[in-house]
Amino acid sequence: MDVCPDCRQPWDDATSKANEYLWHATLTRCHACAAAARASGEFESSGGDMRGLHVHVSRDQ
Repeated sequence: MDVCPDCRQPWDDATSKANEYLWHATLTRCHACAAAARASGEFESSGGDMRGLHVHVSRDQ
């Protein structure tokens, strides 16, 4: 099946003009991803080299 690479919905359904306003989205913040984004953003802002950077996220107990 041919699908959108981002949302994985079937192309024929997701691109049909008749369905344009039938889609709804919700936003959810992943606090683990937000922490990773803050850390990498601070690192980059301070002149850190982002090439090859991987971020490990752990949760305080």
